[in-house]
Amino acid sequence: MSTSKPWIAIAPEAEATGDLRRAYDKILATRGRIPDIRSVMAGEPLTIEGFAYFYPENNYACTSIDRRLSELIATVVGVANESPLGGPAHARQLARITGDEALAQAVRRDYKTAGLPAKEVTLLDYVWKLTKTPGAMTEADVDGLRKAGWSDPQIVATVHVTAFFAYMNRVAGAFGVA
Repeated sequence: MSTSKPWIAIAPEAEATGDLRRAYDKILATRGRIPDIRSVMAGEPLTIEGFAYFYPENNYACTSIDRRLSELIATVVGVANESPLGGPAHARQLARITGDEALAQAVRRDYKTAGLPAKEVTLLDYVWKLTKTPGAMTEADVDGLRKAGWSDPQIVATVHVTAFFAYMNRVAGAFGVA
């Protein structure tokens, strides 16, 4: 939760009407509250509604990877983006779902030295590259994931989670959500 107000006006939940009301209702049904990271997009309610389907409780709409892996990816994306919200928030989620605070903080510091299996480090190397230099991605990167044992649906889910949190990190940074 933000300790200061976002830099852009938000529509409080009680004042939402029309498309925004529908979007907020979807979020309330799944989250029980409207997080600042969602409410800063109130000026484009259909955007909020579209993203309302990507929430932690349904593993960000992914079925081919588990929640632990999704939070590993989201943590690495937040760190790569130098997001004051993303890295810490997803490290907390990772600690909560694994019960391993030390692992979550190790991943946040440097996933390469966190003691993860080589297969996961390979995946997180891909996530780091996609986050930092998306224009440098090649077919060889995907082939490398396959050689490490990742299936195409898992690669698709990885790209989705990486891109979703790159987007959310930028929304948070643009509007001062921390």
